[in-house]
Amino acid sequence: MTLLQAVAIGLLALIIAPGYLFYFDVTPKVVILLAGTGIALAWWGMAGSKGAGAGSQGMGAGGPGPAMGARFARGTPPWGPQPALRWFSWLLLLDVVSLSVSTAFSKSPALSAFGTNWRRFGSVIQAAVLVFAWLIASHTAGRPDRVKMILRAIATAGGISAVYGIAQYFGWDPILPAAAYHIGEGIWTIVRPPGTLGYASYFGTWLLFVAGLSLALADMETSSSLRRMAFAAAALSLAAMLLTGTRAAILGLAAGAAVWLYHSGFRLTRRKAAAVALILAAGAAFYFSPPGWKLRSRARWFAEDPWGGNRPNLWRDSLRMGLARLPLGYGPEVFTAAFPPFESKALAQAYPDFAHESPHNIFLDALISQGLPGLLILCALCASGLLIRGEALKPLACPRNRIRTALVAGIVSQQFTVFTLPTALIFYITIALAVGLTSDPVEPRRDWRFTFAAAPVALALIYLAARFTLADHALALARRSVESGDLRTAVAHYRQYQRWQPPGTTSDLWYSRALLGLAQKTPDFGQRFQAIAQSGAAAVRATQAAEDPFNAWYNMATLYASQNDWRRTEQSLRAAIAANPRWFKPHWTLAQLLRLENRMEEAETEA
Repeated sequence: MTLLQAVAIGLLALIIAPGYLFYFDVTPKVVILLAGTGIALAWWGMAGSKGAGAGSQGMGAGGPGPAMGARFARGTPPWGPQPALRWFSWLLLLDVVSLSVSTAFSKSPALSAFGTNWRRFGSVIQAAVLVFAWLIASHTAGRPDRVKMILRAIATAGGISAVYGIAQYFGWDPILPAAAYHIGEGIWTIVRPPGTLGYASYFGTWLLFVAGLSLALADMETSSSLRRMAFAAAALSLAAMLLTGTRAAILGLAAGAAVWLYHSGFRLTRRKAAAVALILAAGAAFYFSPPGWKLRSRARWFAEDPWGGNRPNLWRDSLRMGLARLPLGYGPEVFTAAFPPFESKALAQAYPDFAHESPHNIFLDALISQGLPGLLILCALCASGLLIRGEALKPLACPRNRIRTALVAGIVSQQFTVFTLPTALIFYITIALAVGLTSDPVEPRRDWRFTFAAAPVALALIYLAARFTLADHALALARRSVESGDLRTAVAHYRQYQRWQPPGTTSDLWYSRALLGLAQKTPDFGQRFQAIAQSGAAAVRATQAAEDPFNAWYNMATLYASQNDWRRTEQSLRAAIAANPRWFKPHWTLAQLLRLENRMEEAETEA
């Protein structure tokens, strides 16, 4: 099963499917996670498990063997070998329960269950991440050889993605349009390579984890050639991470380095000082060279915006939002719809036409999604990876400290971003590997009860993976048909998408706007009439299910205005204002509408 887990981790990080899928950088990763977790769970369930609390005298390759039993006789520390895995298992279970309760009491349970289009991180996907992490911890417990295979997969995927990110920085990208990650114009153009993770900040955080875990792998490898490959993966990951220009990742790197220096008892020798000086000189030479002008542009942005945009105001407003529903939270993935009533005037003025999709902090995200229980569980999971001690496995103290360093760096970096699927998975895998290195083996045994419980869950995950694939592919075909002007085929593909799409959010808002654009371009009056009718129907559905209802209502107002239906235009604009009180656009549009109707006092109020 280790090979299956390693392949799933590598594929999830690397896979994107532009052209074949609509959400080409999100859906493939979701499918790999669901299918991989389902297959691994079925595999584990076929043999059953003793559970996290059971130990074994036997050991696999790389374990300390009977000495572990002797240590049990002498007693273990509070965070000793087996309690670490037991605590980790219980925390994951509590997190699944908390997610389920928050989803049940969410204002949009279906959206909370299956997630938004932009990251697909609803409670079902999060639960799959937790199950996958538990399987990693249980399968690698007391088995350093299995830990090594997982780390090799991470280092390999990290090296490949780092090379791709570096190529993106230098202008070579055969897969994605470069304009998507170029910001600005002329000499101040900023390039922020997203790699295969969709956005530079998430890519930078993921590479930060990869660098630390690759160094842990180098400590475990016995072959000099494999050690060099692990060091190469770490170096490439750090280089690509710096080229993303992600300040959060750079801060995380500094924090991780400080922790590593503290634990390793680092002493600066002349040789080490010369190596550091050489690295700094090479970095400075690149920075001031012609290829480094994109980094200099990014540094200029740093100087002009030292606080990372308006994050302090966003954090303050998000905290106020979270404190309003401490017991249960609002449910996963509803931030975009639930945040506007808590948005301050300062934040709205700084970003007047921006829909905030997250609080940009993993702890605030947990507080808002799951309330105080979710926040406490996340803090406890971080502690389970940082505070464990493994006296029974002293030969593995160095890689365990490297893993701990990677976790510290990742936690610091994610104070400025929220989890996406790849960053969440590597976060929980890092903790799982730290727990596995300080735990006894968990030997599978036949248990029909575990198999009976695991089988339907595994089948459900695989079935859900198939539905996501079919729905997203049908949506991509619908877009292709709209772009080619083939309305009939577009409608047929979109109906297939609706048939397979899991409950929750939809793409009705995009579909409505796409068909309206088609109606404006087509010279065929009959096709124009049908496109407008289909666009209107999709617009109505969007007001009921969109993850950003204020946008859906504003789109509805646009459609009614094009039909000269002033009464419904006003109703839609007021619904948009109710959904997002501080968004200027519906207020200003309503002011113009009221002015045309000679309702001047009301128009002035809206203006």
